[in-house]
Amino acid sequence: MWILILFIFSLPVSGALWAEETVTGIVGRAITINCHYDEQYKQNVKYWCRGSGDYCSPSVRTDDPDGRRERMSITDNKAQGIFAVTMEDLHSGDGGWYSCGIDTPGENPEFTVELQISHEQFPVPELRFLTPPKASCSGGSVSVSCESVQGSLPIRYTWYEKTPSRNSKISDTNKLDLRCQRFTQQHHQYYCTASNNQGEKSSEMVTVSVIHISENDCSYLTQISSVAPSALRAKNKVTGVLGRAITIDCHYDKKSLSHVKYWSRQCTVLVKSDDPDGRRGRMSITDNKTQGVFVVMMEDLRPGDAGWYSCGIDKPGLLSIFPVKLQISDEPVSVPELKFLSPPNASCSGGSVSVSCESVRGSFPIQYTWHEKTPSEDSKISDTNKLDLRCQRFTQQHHQYYCTASNNQGEKSSEMVTVSVIHISENDCSYLTQISSVAPSALRAKNKVTGVLGRAITIDCHYDKKSLSHVKYWSRQCTVLVKSDDPDGRRGRMSITDNKTQGVFVVMMEDLRPGDAGWYSCGIDKPGLLSIFPVKLQISDEPVSVPELKFLSPPNTSCSGGSVSVSCESVRGSFPIQYTWHEKTPSEDSKISDTNKLDLRCQRFTQQHHQYYCTASNNQGEKSSEMVTVSVIHISENDCSYLTQISSVGKYHFKLQKLQLILTVTSV
Repeated sequence: MWILILFIFSLPVSGALWAEETVTGIVGRAITINCHYDEQYKQNVKYWCRGSGDYCSPSVRTDDPDGRRERMSITDNKAQGIFAVTMEDLHSGDGGWYSCGIDTPGENPEFTVELQISHEQFPVPELRFLTPPKASCSGGSVSVSCESVQGSLPIRYTWYEKTPSRNSKISDTNKLDLRCQRFTQQHHQYYCTASNNQGEKSSEMVTVSVIHISENDCSYLTQISSVAPSALRAKNKVTGVLGRAITIDCHYDKKSLSHVKYWSRQCTVLVKSDDPDGRRGRMSITDNKTQGVFVVMMEDLRPGDAGWYSCGIDKPGLLSIFPVKLQISDEPVSVPELKFLSPPNASCSGGSVSVSCESVRGSFPIQYTWHEKTPSEDSKISDTNKLDLRCQRFTQQHHQYYCTASNNQGEKSSEMVTVSVIHISENDCSYLTQISSVAPSALRAKNKVTGVLGRAITIDCHYDKKSLSHVKYWSRQCTVLVKSDDPDGRRGRMSITDNKTQGVFVVMMEDLRPGDAGWYSCGIDKPGLLSIFPVKLQISDEPVSVPELKFLSPPNTSCSGGSVSVSCESVRGSFPIQYTWHEKTPSEDSKISDTNKLDLRCQRFTQQHHQYYCTASNNQGEKSSEMVTVSVIHISENDCSYLTQISSVGKYHFKLQKLQLILTVTSV
């Protein structure tokens, strides 16, 4: 029955009051224990005692003055049904059993708690700004605290300055005061140590970058060093060119993605990422959150822009900056670059072609001037950076233009713009334009070639290694006639062969006609770039050369009475060419045939010696070949044997061109 009564009595106690059964405190620090209670006890006095039951002597009660007794305090939060007990400055002897208790008319509800006391090491001490760090911009003092939030007390703090030779002690407090009088160099580094009877740890660095210092004042940037390497970094020094723009890349970590970024000078914000369009005057900022970098652009740089700036991230209570020194350079212009502003092939139909001239480096302002190069002197055309080419400008077949760019550091000249006029009349013209450096380095050929009417001509177009993989072509007045990627490299009478080993593509034009004369171009198909070399083709109507004779069959077949054939051909001369064979006799030369082939056989011979020659003629005249001589050795009704040779007779001597030695065959 007694046991049953105890069980019933303890039931409301356990349900009405509870807390953590075991808690751990650290020597020298405070600990708070939360005791939860049922709503029925809101108005009752609560207490904290050491021990339990009749052996529990209250250490502090809620009805004590301010709820405090020496190192103990108690607070009752009736809204949440919790009373909190705080024990301060824990000692080793404070360990043991305690009880949360509620004072009632009957049996007091209690809950027993075991308090354990620990001697602990501590984490790396944390640094915090006690004053706004940007106060340093106007030479004000900046204070930084050093504190280990865990670890057994007492803890001793010491501040040091880190130098290349040794680390010097500054103070034995947990506060560092930074002011102008302390700084003797541009950069300073400070750290603190925290120690107890369990060991010692060092803090992160406090870095100081002095922007300006004089006898009476200074301005400087302060930050906790772990912020810069991990959260924010950029180039420490950058150089911009007078009058131009400069961009500075400020890299940050993932923790800063959602924060506002800014660009400042001596703590004055110049532009922020949340400004309209990220712009203020000459400054703009773009935040690329995918890559974790915000890009600052400063336009139209001026001498006064030189100095110290900062990449910054707006984090409440934390100065997250990276100092950047901007230097301004007054640079000479670079060699101006030429670019087509309109399709250069527009010139083929007489259209206007525009070329721009620009120095991509060099201080502003830059003055541009266009000139035309002539044999006598170079004449000035305009004071702009744009050249407009049109038919009305051309008075000769070839023109050359260049531009100059100059600033207060000097002057540079561009490459040449070359113009080759193909056709010009009162109302229209067609011409080829190109930037001259393209031809010598990337493409070259003979500027003039001459072909013979009716014959074929080949043009060798040489190119550099950079053009190996590009398509080559042959064009006339910007109309492509044949390309290297055409089937078999052929179109009609045109063909093209690309020899990549030698870096040359060969164009062949067959069956030349009078209308083929004119301007053509070797070309390389490079997107966005006109890479051509103009070639002028002249067509010649030439007289035939002395026709050459050649045996088409072995001449020694004549020994056994076989047929021997001889060809007649002029290797030069305009087509068409008419060939005629003649037999030379003492009385007169008789015509044999109107072909370029002579067939010799037994049936033709009536005498011991015969002589034959051919003539080749075109509209420029006629030429005769050497002689084909035949010496008949034996002839009968059914067969014969004879010697044939090609011979020429000079003015003063007889020249044997070819002599065939054979065995004489005689019939029995």
